[in-house]
Amino acid sequence: MPRLLTLTTDFGPGSLYVAQLKARLLHAQAGCSLVDIAHDLPAHDVRGASWFIGQACLAFPADTLHLVVIDPGVGTERKLVWARIGTQEFLAPDNGLLTHAMKVAPLQEARLLPVPTDASATFHGRDVIAAAACRLLDGEPAAALGGELTRLEELPEAAPSEGEDGIQGEVRFIDHFGNLLTNIPAEHWPAVVEAGGVVLGDRLIDRPVRTYGDAPPGTAVTLVGSQGVLEIAVVEGSAARLLGGEIGTPVRISRR
Repeated sequence: MPRLLTLTTDFGPGSLYVAQLKARLLHAQAGCSLVDIAHDLPAHDVRGASWFIGQACLAFPADTLHLVVIDPGVGTERKLVWARIGTQEFLAPDNGLLTHAMKVAPLQEARLLPVPTDASATFHGRDVIAAAACRLLDGEPAAALGGELTRLEELPEAAPSEGEDGIQGEVRFIDHFGNLLTNIPAEHWPAVVEAGGVVLGDRLIDRPVRTYGDAPPGTAVTLVGSQGVLEIAVVEGSAARLLGGEIGTPVRISRR
């Protein structure tokens, strides 16, 4: 059965760079089942991509190989790595992209990918990461890729905090609909209901609902979304655009 391989980048839909990445993968002698997860992640946004990767990639069957390229530091001294996290394998720049995945599942093993002298200084995704993927697809063990690493770079991750004034979190991710996904887990939903909503920045979102259809179009609501965290949305609209929310915007559940 062909190996399952995924691609996640910020290269953009219809991108020349995506085409060349896939063309390089076709040099493998063994076939693979290729899945495009996303190529329209916000450019250079390692922090947002890290959360996306941790949520999306770990949902795949065991032993899936994930190629992840959001790499604003391409060509610099930052490392390129192969890593096994939980039951999944990743090829990625070591710039914090795998932070959230490592919060969800343990880092089992990691290897350094050497950069060949003839690799483009601006396209390591094609010339290093895709080349390493071909070697793995053709049966080489991960140990042959490079030296062992004991740790990977991790981004500082804000965790929700609880104090006398309530529970403080922040927006962690903005989805395609403009919904604001926070770092506050669903277990705090009773506190949202008791408080009558949440505060986004300095704006009260005072309509807790079970699902989007429980409020009229244009209404700002808060709910527990499908990712198991509190979410702020505008029904049939964009909370990011209409409420001014962005990654890092404070979110608070006040105590009454």
